[in-house]
Amino acid sequence: MPWKPRTVLILLAALAAVAGVLICGVRGKSAGAEVVVYTSVDAEAALPLFQRFTKETGIEVTCRTDSEASKTTGMAERLLQLKQRPDGDVFWNSEQSFTQVLANGGALEPYASPSAKDIPDEFKDAQSRWTGFGARARALIYNTQKVQRDDVPKTLEGLADPRWKGRFVIAKPLYGTTRSHLVAMVLALGEERAFKLFRAWRDNGLILAESNSDVRNRVADGTCDLGLTDSDDVFSAMDRNKPVDFVVPGQTADWPGAFLIPHTVSVLKNCPRPKEARLFVDYLLRPETERWLAEQPARQIPVRDVGAKLPASLLDLRPARVDAARLADNVLPLGEKIYRVLLGEEK
Repeated sequence: MPWKPRTVLILLAALAAVAGVLICGVRGKSAGAEVVVYTSVDAEAALPLFQRFTKETGIEVTCRTDSEASKTTGMAERLLQLKQRPDGDVFWNSEQSFTQVLANGGALEPYASPSAKDIPDEFKDAQSRWTGFGARARALIYNTQKVQRDDVPKTLEGLADPRWKGRFVIAKPLYGTTRSHLVAMVLALGEERAFKLFRAWRDNGLILAESNSDVRNRVADGTCDLGLTDSDDVFSAMDRNKPVDFVVPGQTADWPGAFLIPHTVSVLKNCPRPKEARLFVDYLLRPETERWLAEQPARQIPVRDVGAKLPASLLDLRPARVDAARLADNVLPLGEKIYRVLLGEEK
């Protein structure tokens, strides 16, 4: 049964009660116009862009973020609570499922940015409440000292092969992109087939890590041979000369394509600075900004042709089909169920 925004609000209330909001600022040459951006994007990726925006526009940026493990969840709850009088203007999310939760909850203002005119419709909300850009891919990271590239599974079904027994790791599907990914798999395949695959992973010795970065670290240090994480996590290890590489797998035979996680940006409904909010959204969605993001350490994958210098294997990915609205309705209850199955608590 789809979860209503009110249900999401109740379930996350305890979390929001203790969630602290971290504040960081980027100041312009003089005091004046300001925009307040809630973001789940890591500071090392977001702050340089805020600085570029302030330098070009003179508009100061105050960013609000939260703790690493549950920052998107905590911010979504806070913004739902404050939707009548938000203390921010923009929500820049590193994924899309909780952006859609906010859209369903009436916390986002429709805005069709002119900068997004050439972004494909599959990366836009039909009511213009959010726009996607700069994606990451779910990837299989492998230790190059222990695994040959040709042996890496071509689809996620391959993780059930006995050759990988006790050798592969994924993050707990309680937060972030792992939860969105596995919930989307359930919606695409149906519960019976998807949970059959998850049980096969569990029975094949699946290891559960605390986060995507924990997955990366375990593979990089050789504790595990293979892991499922995000492409930006792999690049961060490769840039530090760790013995890792990656393959972007297909999902399953019946759900083909790469699982892409676009960043999303939205104007908060009833925000105190709507003009500055729209200017920031316009800036973030410009082709030249998306190209710049592709050239940063995270190597965000443009959702349109912006002339980015990335490997052809990333630019030519065929996305798996994802229904953002259904994903938002199911991301919380199915995420919990998937976790219990992977733990062996639910047969």
